[in-house]
Amino acid sequence: MKKRLIALLTALVVLICMAPVGVTAATAGEEAYLMYADSSWTYQNWGTEDGNGVKVTSAKINGSGDYKVGLDFSGTADGAASGIAFTALGIMTGEFTYPNATIEIKSIKINDENVAFTKGYTSSDDGITTRMNIYNEWVSELPSDARSFDEEIAESKAIMVDKAAFASVKKIEVSFTLHENKDEAFLMFADSSWTYQYWNDGAESAVEAKKVTVKGPGEYTVGLDFTKTADKKASGIAFAAVGISKGEKKFPNYCITIKNIKVNGKAIEVKKGYTSSDDGIVTRMNIYNEWVTELPADARSSDASTEGANWIIVDKAAFDSIETIEVTFDYSIPKAQAFIMFADAAWKYQYFGDPVDTGVVATDATVTGAGSYKVALDFTKTEDKAATDVAFTALGIKGGDITHPGWYIRIDSIKVNGEDVALTKGYTSSDDGVETRMNIYNEWVTELPADAHSFDKNLDEASAKIVDKAAFASVKTMEVAFTYIRGEKPVKAEAAPIDVDAALAADYNAYFGIQTETYIFRNAWNEPNYGKDKDNFTHLTGWDADSNQVDYGGTFTDAAVDGNGTFTVGVKLGDMALGTDKTIRMLFVSTDIPSQLIDQGLVTISDVKTSIDGGKGQTAFTANTEGEFLQLDILNEYTSTGVEAIPYTIPAKEVTITFTVAGLSKNSTAQAPTTAAEPTTAPADTATSTQTPATAETVNQPNTGLIIAIVAVVVIGVAVFLFLNSKKKKNDK
Repeated sequence: MKKRLIALLTALVVLICMAPVGVTAATAGEEAYLMYADSSWTYQNWGTEDGNGVKVTSAKINGSGDYKVGLDFSGTADGAASGIAFTALGIMTGEFTYPNATIEIKSIKINDENVAFTKGYTSSDDGITTRMNIYNEWVSELPSDARSFDEEIAESKAIMVDKAAFASVKKIEVSFTLHENKDEAFLMFADSSWTYQYWNDGAESAVEAKKVTVKGPGEYTVGLDFTKTADKKASGIAFAAVGISKGEKKFPNYCITIKNIKVNGKAIEVKKGYTSSDDGIVTRMNIYNEWVTELPADARSSDASTEGANWIIVDKAAFDSIETIEVTFDYSIPKAQAFIMFADAAWKYQYFGDPVDTGVVATDATVTGAGSYKVALDFTKTEDKAATDVAFTALGIKGGDITHPGWYIRIDSIKVNGEDVALTKGYTSSDDGVETRMNIYNEWVTELPADAHSFDKNLDEASAKIVDKAAFASVKTMEVAFTYIRGEKPVKAEAAPIDVDAALAADYNAYFGIQTETYIFRNAWNEPNYGKDKDNFTHLTGWDADSNQVDYGGTFTDAAVDGNGTFTVGVKLGDMALGTDKTIRMLFVSTDIPSQLIDQGLVTISDVKTSIDGGKGQTAFTANTEGEFLQLDILNEYTSTGVEAIPYTIPAKEVTITFTVAGLSKNSTAQAPTTAAEPTTAPADTATSTQTPATAETVNQPNTGLIIAIVAVVVIGVAVFLFLNSKKKKNDK
């Protein structure tokens, strides 16, 4: 039966995506096809031939590789399809079978002629079917799950082919490559003297690393061999963790579970750990990390509970002398328990996911990821052989809001006593922020909760009662089949509203910031350990071979932003310059201008010019609004700005960054920059300093959340910490 335009406007606001019900997460022989609708919606295809004369060429998908799909309209009544309303490449249940995989279109042929196409993106409209839009006029912005085989989506579009190319289509053929997700696992390590380290950053090292390619769920082993080093071994341990290079991006929500650790071939005792990320990119599990004082906010565990989890999971004594170390771990989506919550009218027979002694027999399901599942209850072994009437029932997933935050439940069928019962539309929510549920019959709900969400992004007609109460008059058995659908990626939380008029009229400040390859630095003004209120803010700080602070001097120029105008910040380097460093990890301007003013387009930054040692001004910059306050990134290893945004030679004398601010409610009264005050007291004796150095979360973290870094060694009983970036890091998660 042909779909009409009205179906498009209702079901295809974000585009039609037909998907079969009841497909398991382990389906083999996945199928790819070309979704299509001509301009009049006369000729369409949604995965199967429907007798309209359109010949379909689909492709059986069996992992990464090259495939071809197409449509032939020459056998239709008109001999061709005229114009285009929509077309996309689809993989039926790709989000289940190949989660986070990407599509790369190689060629598009219309009537056997190659047509030009621009860059697209891979996404899913329903969390089930993987797709790449080829022509989709309804997309106004990239969806939150947009991804690309080359990890760049800035130029990706939902319309890849000019509409004119579809004027008369007898045949269309699309060739593409499917790229399964792959990543690299490795072991981060630093011995007690920081003589032997490994961070998988490409740095030369005598330490021999055993890394492994991660393709998805499974068991993996990583390790290090110190027998080829000068000392033939590593002594002691300062830090160790398992890392997955881009796990947070490629395998979101996955957990690391360490199965065993062997030192010199001998298994050692391992306690419970947790999975987290220090930078939103690398997934990790700390093995030994003395700098963590509490579980980070993103801590997660494969058993849906972080109770008892620790950041030190091994005995330090086991690492006194290390020739080899090997870690075997399981990598998987956290498992959660799905079940039917139920209470009959008299509350005599109940089940809420835990064993009961009333004779109710429950069949729960272990949810391991996106896919279709069944759960059931059997009342035939109870005293009454059946449950009479219902007070409450719902589908629940224990810990689902923790293990799979933002995911969706779609109930596909409900059977009572073996017979299908009619059901209306429900919604996914949580009553406690832990357990995910979909109410089936809940009389206590009078309005949709604030966290109600639906896989089709539409809550119209959704209800807490999706089955008529009469269906539960006498329940011997009850079965619920449902599909668990991947949720959207988290988005930046909205900051608390500000008084815009007052903010636009306020005075602000801008401060020069830098971090070099060995962590000579000046941090952001609001960084708690080394920010504006600390002595380090008045001079560049570095580290000696024993991890003591070194005053590198330097005179900073900061700026008072008292209105619209052009301002300059910078540094005149001291006699020590930047030591022997050759590269910069971060070059930035930290401000106290609220990010909201930038995000809302009220205040703009332009005419940015970065000059090194008096050279020509470089214009590249990024307005970083990830934190509460605006930061202008010129170079930033920890964000997409990267370290090659501008060409440079390490500064020998000075750096200046000039920029223009517009949109404030007044103009600047003066353009003269302010110079940071010289220290009023002598720097602390670096040999005996007790100041706590920066941590992985504090080095410029308030604005980027990603600067990491510092070297740590215990010197004369005083803890001096080494901060490390996202690759060389002590990391406090």
